[in-house]
Amino acid sequence: MANIGVFATILDAAGHLLLVRQNYAGRVWSQPGGRVEPKESPLEALHREVREETGHRIQVERFVGAYSRTYDDDLVLAFIGHSIGSEPWAPDGEISAIGFFAPDRLPEPMNLRTRIRIADALAGRSGLVRVFDAPENQQASFPEGA
Repeated sequence: MANIGVFATILDAAGHLLLVRQNYAGRVWSQPGGRVEPKESPLEALHREVREETGHRIQVERFVGAYSRTYDDDLVLAFIGHSIGSEPWAPDGEISAIGFFAPDRLPEPMNLRTRIRIADALAGRSGLVRVFDAPENQQASFPEGA
């Protein structure tokens, strides 16, 4: 059974992206999100993960696409939305920092899969299916018409 994750490109009123710095593995910057728990819908998981990681409440605008890592049995569902408020936030064992960034000034380090999801969301794409077929091949295959 594939691991299913949900991530969101979240914008503020100025069009800046809300990103999180992971406090594990490569300590990369990423979109807020995480794994769908048993008996939880993808949208419930997205709202929960964003609140847990950032303190923000969001309004989901649209589904962007499904991103598969076939070599890792991993499926990510990506969405775009807007922040509609937040609660106080503090770093923890999972997330060391959060921030809003201009789309042309994304922080480093950030993996290519995250950059692709962000670019797809900001380009207005919807209903995509992208497949990453090997860890050494970070290029995504694009279905016809994408």
